[in-house]
Amino acid sequence: MNTLHTGGTDVRAGDPRIDWSGTEAPTAPTLRQRRDGILPTVAAALSVHGTTLTGTAARGEEPPTLHPLVQDFLDTLPSAQRDRFTGRCAETILISRHLAAADATRSKRASRRPMTNGEARKALKHAKLTARRIREDGDPLHGSFATPCRACSALTSHFGVRVVDPASND
Repeated sequence: MNTLHTGGTDVRAGDPRIDWSGTEAPTAPTLRQRRDGILPTVAAALSVHGTTLTGTAARGEEPPTLHPLVQDFLDTLPSAQRDRFTGRCAETILISRHLAAADATRSKRASRRPMTNGEARKALKHAKLTARRIREDGDPLHGSFATPCRACSALTSHFGVRVVDPASND
């Protein structure tokens, strides 16, 4: 028989469930080592014809696989418009994902040849893109609008995607 000797007359003293619904606010766990998580990052949303794609910037050993038109455009950018992280931005990834989806829905006859820049612009017609900073709790930049980097500015301009800040009145 399992008995717990509590040393007192209170039968609840040995029950660990008593503290589960305490009134104290839970404290954050102690950070024992540095975490290389995804924060800080940028999250973006691309809205095209009533469909919205969302995503964050890529942080991996290998750069993400981009749509050939997007990759070709980034490869031809001059060094003045390139950054170390070019091609890993949320904006680039979302445009690439949308073009890949549009490429997959092309007719069998049209899919025999690669998508052209004109077809890509048509697929992105009336597209709007916005990006927000994602930061730790308490960071004043959390949730603020993130302007596109030099490469993404050129990319959105090339494909006719309008970058919008929902907080502005334009």
